Amino acid sequence: MSFPQFAFNNVKRNARAYFAYFLSSAFMVMIFFSFAVFVYHPDIEQLPMGPLKRAVLQISEGIIFVFAIFFVLYSIGMFLKFRQREFGLLLLLGATSSQINRLVFMENLLIGAGSIVTGIAGGLLLSKLFLLCGTRMMEIPELPFYWPAGAIWLTTVSFLLLFTGISLFTLFFIRKRNVAELLQGSHQPKKEPRASLFFTMTGAMLIAVGFLALYGGKLSPKLVLLAAATGIAGTYFFYSQLSVLVIRLLKRSRKALWRGTSLLWVSELAYKMKDNARILFLVTVVTSIASMSASFVLAVGETNRKEYENNPFAIEYYSFDERHTEQELAAINELLDREGVSYRSVKVENLYRRTVHGAVPSVEIIAASRFNPIAAAMNLPEAAPGSGEAILISGPAQPSHGHMASGDKITLDSGHTVSVTKVFEREALPFMSWASIVVVNDNSYRTIQGDAKSSVLFVYHVPEWNNGTPPRTDIPEAVIGAKLKERLQQNREPHGNSNSFSIRIWSYLSLKQATALFSFIGIFIAFLFSVSSASFLYFKLHTELAADSKMYHALSKIGLSASEMRTSATLQIGLLFFIPIVISTVQTLIVMRPVLGTMYVYSVYKPVLIVSAAFLGAQTVYFFLVRSRYLHRLRRMMV
Repeated sequence: MSFPQFAFNNVKRNARAYFAYFLSSAFMVMIFFSFAVFVYHPDIEQLPMGPLKRAVLQISEGIIFVFAIFFVLYSIGMFLKFRQREFGLLLLLGATSSQINRLVFMENLLIGAGSIVTGIAGGLLLSKLFLLCGTRMMEIPELPFYWPAGAIWLTTVSFLLLFTGISLFTLFFIRKRNVAELLQGSHQPKKEPRASLFFTMTGAMLIAVGFLALYGGKLSPKLVLLAAATGIAGTYFFYSQLSVLVIRLLKRSRKALWRGTSLLWVSELAYKMKDNARILFLVTVVTSIASMSASFVLAVGETNRKEYENNPFAIEYYSFDERHTEQELAAINELLDREGVSYRSVKVENLYRRTVHGAVPSVEIIAASRFNPIAAAMNLPEAAPGSGEAILISGPAQPSHGHMASGDKITLDSGHTVSVTKVFEREALPFMSWASIVVVNDNSYRTIQGDAKSSVLFVYHVPEWNNGTPPRTDIPEAVIGAKLKERLQQNREPHGNSNSFSIRIWSYLSLKQATALFSFIGIFIAFLFSVSSASFLYFKLHTELAADSKMYHALSKIGLSASEMRTSATLQIGLLFFIPIVISTVQTLIVMRPVLGTMYVYSVYKPVLIVSAAFLGAQTVYFFLVRSRYLHRLRRMMV
């Protein structure tokens, strides 16, 4: 038997151990290849924002490849640890270190080559479906199937280099061990898990620093980076120190511990939490990143939809330069009249002011005479505030701010104070959505205005466009809006016109298309992370299976029943699978509230819970699959 045949037979004999690793690697190759099919598609450049789409997809390719490096490196490390006794026996029988290294190198290349072929073949079979789903999600014209020679070449070369490089690197895992250590493998006696008080306090302090960085004051990019660094470090200490401390405290409660199989699974969990601290930390970080990304996209999309639905004005024209205002308003009116659209145009004047009240950091002040003509369109009653009184129309409160009620006072930075008599809350404001709207009587407005100049806004209310029709590119509002947008942009001078305009449906569709691209990318990357995290846990449990089998075999001799074994093993596996989901959900909620608040996006809980539920559902499926295989192996060891 030649040496290559020996390596091939080794792979066949360890097929059960390598099968999950092989499938996960092939899945990663397939996802990478599928994205490459998009990147190299000849029609991608002709799409709206085609170069941007291609650039974003290329960045996603890089993210997947970097993640693949860590995934393959960790997976190979797990399997080499599982096979330490085998390597020790080969060395004892006369094999040289170079032969062991050659064996491992050839085995890894065999599995890598098989993963590449399987992944590309699967990608080719599903490429048409992938293109169809991608174009539907990104709401772009359907892309025809083509022979992706460039994608095949890129995928093959990239993953061949990856598996070759990782195979060379993993040789150091074996070279640093002697025969005695290899023969002991993973059966070396374990010390009782202990938590260091210093590192426990350090972990708690890091988590506290991260929380204060997010909620202690005005958020900035530096504080976000600080919160990310301290949060990630604190998560590791949570698993390696805090969790062990909690379990030790739990073991002191005899009433809870000496009941059924609690003593068995709690004692084993202490070891597993300590041993699996790195993998649980890695799974939590990966899941948190995927959850935050997906929640961000969902939250932005939800806010975009609410702003469209709550804005009754199809066109908004902001006048900052009166020299061009009359001409451009005439162009808007002429186009709407020619298209037979029934509309009403209203001029709105307002003042932007900062306040000294934390619940409302800034406001747009409007006189009642300017507000009442648009009140009906906003589904609000006409306002008639008295002297020194105000009606407040607010959007969602920021996480760091409270809500105002009738009787509260608003003090402006100019020194003027008004008393709130009524409060109307909206999920989104129709315009000027970055500040609450305060309606005062005309005399109060002139007093507050003083010598300052009002901002001028012209809003167009088109009743027939507010009939609840889903916003699409083919409805009259979008078609006429596109003509108007093109006309105003063509007639504008290169310089000197500071006026701006906003067309409601195109603001909505533009942001929706941008988020659709990230939704498409996020779903597949999150799916990749989900499968990979489940694979991490499976690989780890598989390496511990031999030791667990011996333990349960010994316990079965002294009376442990099969049902008690199932209960104990299920609880331990379940905690390993679901603790990262719980921690990542809490982390996502804590991080996303202030981060989205800086972008005036306040729809947080619903997107986060949707994403967490999706991860929980996927993890539940993986849990039952792994549990079934794990218990099947343990049942065979029971007396």
